[in-house]
Amino acid sequence: MPDKPEKSEHGRKIAAGKLLSKYIREILNEEHDDPLIKARGEEAVMVTKAEAIARHVVKSALGYTEQEDVYAKGVKTGVKDVVHRPDKTFICLVWDRMEGRVVPMDVKPGGDKATAADKVSEQGKKRLAQIAKSSLKNP
Repeated sequence: MPDKPEKSEHGRKIAAGKLLSKYIREILNEEHDDPLIKARGEEAVMVTKAEAIARHVVKSALGYTEQEDVYAKGVKTGVKDVVHRPDKTFICLVWDRMEGRVVPMDVKPGGDKATAADKVSEQGKKRLAQIAKSSLKNP
């Protein structure tokens, strides 16, 4: 039998990406104790890792309050409430998923990519400029 031709660099990247996706899906389907439930002192419940991530996404979209220990000179002196406001990125992610749209997120915070709102706004400006130009030409 003839030897298989070597895969191109692009082909190797695709194969590696598929393998990575396969293992990520397998790992996300494993069950584990949800540490957030344990931290609240509630009865431990086994959930998949994917479900735990989904719960974190929804929680971040809605905003939440948590208690944080306060230390002075290495000694716990009290507890303070930390308020996490609703996160616009997670709100958009949840909304898009509810609507059936799968839009890749910009992984880097403060990335250079324009948001969907910016893109729509820019397109609207261009259309308005075209309408204004055409109305000036046709008095």
